[in-house]
Formats: sequence, C-alpha cells, structure tokens
Amino acid sequence: MLRVETWKHGWRWVYSVTYDEAVQSLLEHAVPLHRQHGIPGMVALDAELLAEDGQLRLSSRGSEHGRYLNVGEIQELQRHGWSVASLGPSCEGERAPTRGAPTREARVALEQLVGAPVMVLTVSTIDHHHGFTPAEIQQAGYLGVFILEDRLNYNHVDEDFHALGRSAMYTVEGLPLPARTYDPYWRLHQARDTEGWLVDSARLVSEEPADPERDITPALLAERFAKVAEVGDVWRATPDEVIDYILLRRAAHPRGYRATDDAITFWMEAPRIPERVQNRELTFTMDVPPAWQMPLVTSDGAPVSDVTVLGEGRLRFTLPVHDGQRMRISAADPV
Repeated sequence: MLRVETWKHGWRWVYSVTYDEAVQSLLEHAVPLHRQHGIPGMVALDAELLAEDGQLRLSSRGSEHGRYLNVGEIQELQRHGWSVASLGPSCEGERAPTRGAPTREARVALEQLVGAPVMVLTVSTIDHHHGFTPAEIQQAGYLGVFILEDRLNYNHVDEDFHALGRSAMYTVEGLPLPARTYDPYWRLHQARDTEGWLVDSARLVSEEPADPERDITPALLAERFAKVAEVGDVWRATPDEVIDYILLRRAAHPRGYRATDDAITFWMEAPRIPERVQNRELTFTMDVPPAWQMPLVTSDGAPVSDVTVLGEGRLRFTLPVHDGQRMRISAADPV
C-alpha cells in the first residue's frame, strides 16, 4: 500500500499563528515564546505603509514599544521560519472594504521589501463577505485569504482557500454577549480529532491589551502554546506552508505502482502544480516486505534522506515532488 499523508511528516493535525500588527512588542513578547515551542508565525504587513526609502513607516502609536518593525527585523523573523502575509483592508459584516481589491502591484512591492514571496492575504472581516472575487485574488497572485471566523480549516484537497478561518485569541471575556472566558484548549482537541487545521490570530501581544477581543497577553499566549504541545501530534507550520501542502496533494498523484520481490516502483503525475507554490515536499507512507529491514528510497536515482522506518513492513518518507519523477524503494542498493 502507498498513500500520500494528509499532513507533512504524518502529523495528525496542524497549528498556525498569524499577527496583524508588526510592531516592536511582537519581538519582545511573542517571538521568544514561538522559539521556545518551535512554532513559526506569520506577520501581516500593510503595503500602504511602505515608505519611499524602503523601510516601514513608523507606527503612529508614539513610542518605541509600539513602532513598526523595520525590514531587518522582519527578515530576521523569516530566517527563523516565519513568513509574511499582506494585510488586506478592514471590513465588517457585509460592508464594503475600506480600500479597494488587492493588487499584484501591492504584493510585488511588499515582496521586494521583505525579499521573499508573499502568498497569503489576511482580512479583518468577521465573515465570508470580504468583498473580493476569486478572480481578483488570483490575479493579485495570492494562494489564500484568511478572514476572522472562529472555525477550523479542514484537510480536504478541494478546500476553498478564498475564505479560510482563523480564530481570534483574546484576553478577557468577549463582548458582545454571550461572554467568553479564555480557554487555552479551545478547538485544539477538535482539530486533533478531525485531522484539521487550526489558525490562531492576534492583533497584538501586550501586557496591557488595548483591544480585549483581538489582543492577548504574553502569559496567555504561553499557556496556549503549552496546551498545543500537550495535545501533541501536531505539525507547527506557517499558513502558506499548509496551503502549499494541500495544493500539492491536490496536484500530484502516484502512478504506475509496481511491486516485485526486489523493488517497488512508481512515478509521479503532477503537471498542474500551481507556479506560486513554494514548498513542494510531500510525505508518503508505504508498506514494504517485512524482510526489508532498512529499505533504500531513491528519487530519479538519487537517495532520499528523510526516511523513517515506522515498524516491521512500513516506512515513511518526505521529499520534493515534480511531474514525471521516478521513485524506487528496495531492500538494497539499486543495480
């Protein structure tokens, strides 16, 4: 049996975090917790804040603690596995966005500033009415749009990426009624049980939250991350990594499976992988003859390094995939 794993490396569910304010307090209060728990984050930047000198404009908050991160600080986050999203216009309910539809020009300007692809747009709307058509999103070059809706994203290969949910982290009981009390386990077990994808979102991480519905304290964020680890069996990934994996699962298909006493072979059919997909690794699980104690996995004749023997007669491997790729699994070096 050969199967493509639902999530990378065979993890059971996925956890991601986004931030809508790239200010100095993020480095002080959030980043150390992310590094401690091995959770990469995504920070959303507003293309309209780009200055002519190639730096982000200073925040209007009026203090060093509240200034926007500069390019060097953002790139340092990227070196630690973080990614950058484009912060789209705000809108409430069915009200029109405060600015126009996303454009390719704004995305390219942001990519040039941070020196990396920007694949995701975040919108501070509370439902599906963000006002953009799939065609506008596609023309702007985004693979996914995240709204503020408290729900899981599921693992289906036909997932709609134009209104992905993210749950707002908050500090005190929410308003309007019914009031909510902070629950560090909120949706974590549901995500694990359904093999789903949970995306948490915060505007700011602050000791004194200005918006109790969108901001979270460092202490509560630390508690949340600890519970993610406690639930366990989780892929901690940025949102664009997860979208890439689902798109790759949608586009790549093993073909020509053939098993003999000496080897198992198949090839990959993947002619329609979206060009903007950056992360092109898939994880496979395969049954092999129990006598193969240390199977050798090769891709186009080259050994695959990320191979794990799960038990007698089963292994898992992760590797980049492409159309026409030839795979061979054997008990010994191929002749």
